[in-house]
Amino acid sequence: MSQTITDEQMSVYFKEGYVILEDVVAPESLAEAKASYEQTIAEALLLRRAPRDESTGFLKGHRFQNPHHPALAQRPLMEALSTPDILDFAQRLSGDNFAMYGIAAFAMNDDFDYKGAWHRDTYSAWGKDSPRELRVREIERMHTTQILLALHDDDCFWMVPRSHNRANTEEEETRFEDNRTGWEEMFSGAVQVKLRAGSAVPFDARCIHRGLKRPGKPRRSLFIVYGATDEACHSGITGWAKEPEYSEESYLDSLPIPLRNAIENTQSALKT
Repeated sequence: MSQTITDEQMSVYFKEGYVILEDVVAPESLAEAKASYEQTIAEALLLRRAPRDESTGFLKGHRFQNPHHPALAQRPLMEALSTPDILDFAQRLSGDNFAMYGIAAFAMNDDFDYKGAWHRDTYSAWGKDSPRELRVREIERMHTTQILLALHDDDCFWMVPRSHNRANTEEEETRFEDNRTGWEEMFSGAVQVKLRAGSAVPFDARCIHRGLKRPGKPRRSLFIVYGATDEACHSGITGWAKEPEYSEESYLDSLPIPLRNAIENTQSALKT
């Protein structure tokens, strides 16, 4: 794989907990990726792989899991999730034989009001201040990353830079202890991450972050998690890889080769 990510970009990521990658989906490919996304949503609703809101006919809630399922996977969308910039970033972070842990599609229409609370993903995974959460949160460099790919202009993502591998400040700890983490609260130093359509932001999910989309425009984005293969079996989001349909040759042949390799690495890790 040719190198497309610079040392400077990696340095920013390790220091800040995130880095913006502009135009990872080439402008000439973006329209096809968007159309593919809409088709994926329609198929997910039709096949009941995503919940339908009967009052609107659209998605109930704001997201659905596994848009890479064999019944849903659209080639242009899978190519968007495995562009050279994204794959090079994953490789540099997680090693040559990295794994694909999971994908979530965030699909919100204009009138959807999304008010996500501030959180660390480690709290959701293992519980605040649990031994594993404390150990994982303070590792200097994690070999797993979550990547937000925006197919429309996106300003819904907020995060606290440099919060990924440290303990809470006194103010942050008080907010979490007092449950003052709702959308109307603001953490000191938080920034709004603004992405142009076709751009992506890899981020360390240990960072304090939230999603906030007020009514007025749609959101079409994807979150993909890439990480070290030897850690895939310890993740709480890799259960899909045990399902037999993901191992069917016709499905694997339909995927871009690098994404197929990353999926097969996850499957292998879960078999050991």
